[in-house]
Amino acid sequence: MNSLVDYTAFAMGCILALAGLISVLFGWAPSWLRHVDRPRLFGVWALCIGLFCITQLPALRNGVVRLGSVAVDARVTLLLVSAAALLVGLRRPRGQ
Repeated sequence: MNSLVDYTAFAMGCILALAGLISVLFGWAPSWLRHVDRPRLFGVWALCIGLFCITQLPALRNGVVRLGSVAVDARVTLLLVSAAALLVGLRRPRGQ
C-alpha cells in the first residue's frame, strides 16, 4: 500500500511539474482555473510542488537525504516558494 502512495505522489509530481513548466514558459494557465490572476506564478507553484512530490519516491528521497542538510533544506524551500507564489498569484476581489 505504501508503494502505491509513493508512485501516486510521483505521478502527480510529474503532471504538476509539466503543467508548471508550460505555465512558466508560455504564461498559460488552464481555463478552469478562473481564480489565477498570474499564470506564471501558478506555474512556479505547480513546478515547486511537482518537484517536491517527485522527490517523495523512496529512491530519490534517500538520495536527497544522502546529499546532506542543504538538499533537505532545498526541499523545504520548494514548499515555501510554492506557497508564496500561490498567494501572490491569486486573483483578489475587486472593490476591497
